[in-house]
Amino acid sequence: MSYDGITMAAVCREMNQQLVGARVEKIYQPRGLEIAMHIRTRQDQFLLLCSADSQLPRVHLTETKPENPQVPPAFCMLLRKHLHGARILSVEQTGLERVLTITFRSFDEIGNETKKQLVCEIMGKHSNIILTTQAGNGTPYILGAVKTVTENMSRHRTVMANEPYIHPPGQEKLSLFSLDEEELAQKLLAVEDQAPERMLVAAVMGLGIHLAREIVWRAAGGDMAHPLDMVRALTVELRQLAETVNTGCFSPCILRRPGSKPLFSPILLKSQPREALTIYPTVNEGLDTCFREILHTRTEGSLRGQLSQVIKAALTRAEKKLRLQEAELKEMEGADVYRINGELLTASIHLIRPGMREVCVPNYYSETQDAIQISLDPALSPQANAQRYFKKYRKLKDGEKILTRRIRETREELTYLDSIAAAAEHADLESLREIRDEMEQAGLIRTKAEKKKSTDSVSIPLHFVSVNGIDIYVGRNNRQNDHLTLKFASPRDTWLHTKDIPGAHVIVRDPSPPEETLLEAAKLAARFSRAAASANVPVDYTLVKHVKKPKGAKPGMVIYGHQKTVFVTPDPI
Repeated sequence: MSYDGITMAAVCREMNQQLVGARVEKIYQPRGLEIAMHIRTRQDQFLLLCSADSQLPRVHLTETKPENPQVPPAFCMLLRKHLHGARILSVEQTGLERVLTITFRSFDEIGNETKKQLVCEIMGKHSNIILTTQAGNGTPYILGAVKTVTENMSRHRTVMANEPYIHPPGQEKLSLFSLDEEELAQKLLAVEDQAPERMLVAAVMGLGIHLAREIVWRAAGGDMAHPLDMVRALTVELRQLAETVNTGCFSPCILRRPGSKPLFSPILLKSQPREALTIYPTVNEGLDTCFREILHTRTEGSLRGQLSQVIKAALTRAEKKLRLQEAELKEMEGADVYRINGELLTASIHLIRPGMREVCVPNYYSETQDAIQISLDPALSPQANAQRYFKKYRKLKDGEKILTRRIRETREELTYLDSIAAAAEHADLESLREIRDEMEQAGLIRTKAEKKKSTDSVSIPLHFVSVNGIDIYVGRNNRQNDHLTLKFASPRDTWLHTKDIPGAHVIVRDPSPPEETLLEAAKLAARFSRAAASANVPVDYTLVKHVKKPKGAKPGMVIYGHQKTVFVTPDPI
């Protein structure tokens, strides 16, 4: 999504209407490149968000409450020093460039009135938030910035404390408000090797790629023609856009398409299906909603990737451990040879002489009782040699018991890790955070020292209503599965789970659901499992009263009986 100059103009207009005269009450820096200000007027209160994030730079009013780090960064402390209690005098945009300047009136330590300016430069990876004031000669100089830019980092200008503030380099584009058809044609001709919408962006100030695409579509009457073939129509559309900016008659909307990020536009996107658009009363409200959805998706994807990476590494370690344990167990399968050697030596003790290195004795375990050679330790007595073999046998057998138990534990660990992996594939952000907490408790992720204690509350499982009007609930992680099966469900409810496949616990609020409901619930169990992309998936079902959690079992791990099995193919994801 592009935060273009037209969008900033709309934001600037609304902020001037709402914030002029407002007082700054609180200032936070919830993230490294993000500033949030609580601002109050006589009638209302607002939350202003300024972000220099290279991927999502923006300025707008928001409803999202920011986090307040325990230790505020240096730039946040600087803003609090100069702007806490200050009042907003004006909000101005430089032409249609993406530079917004908020002017504040405050007082210094001795009570003299001063003016400070917060300059928000929304320019992709070059975005910045800069606090400035004026010297005695009227030259603005920098008090601080969220990003410091040294001479080695930029040849155009430096952004450092106590240096003069220099405006970002201007763009040689046409003004939207004094557009001339002939000038537009010349400008478009200079960039005709680009896509139509990019030609318009390169020619006219304030246009982003999505807004330019809409203007081209309108000028072409619903088609996508080459800009040089419709310069007059483009001029007409651009002048109408200038009138919209001048009058403030915006029609903010969000375009939502399956598989794509939501797209905000300050004007109605007539080129898109009406049912795909949501209209908002204000530009700030539309922007806030759009960015909140994008950030939610980005955070969800990032957390899912982090957890999946940790789970994958843990699975790899557990699988390697199991291979080594099974190989060691295979070596122990020859333990009976030592017991037999000890018994044969005991039976033929009279044949052993001191100092012998081996002895040939009858093998009573063979049908033909053929002779067998057994190695001896010449330093030991005949009885001690026999005991040596018995000792080796007991050691291997004891080790075999321990190793068998460890193999069982390793396989349980693999099953548990598979269950977390299955949950992470289908979880939303809230469930992913619960999975992260569970992984921290299981020692898979190191707990941060400053992390707050997680609460015992569990997020809400997915809820469906079957074709027969019966409630179906689906757990989205192991904590939800435990809560759903062991606390929420009644003993007479029907419980479902994929057979021998990690997945969700599914509860049907009926002891004997109709076939349609049972198949619907079974498909959900398969859909939210590791077999989501498979066909003919086996799903066990039984009553909740037959489901038990063994003492000390990991989250989500249960045993059950009296089950029946149904085979289903889950619906496509």
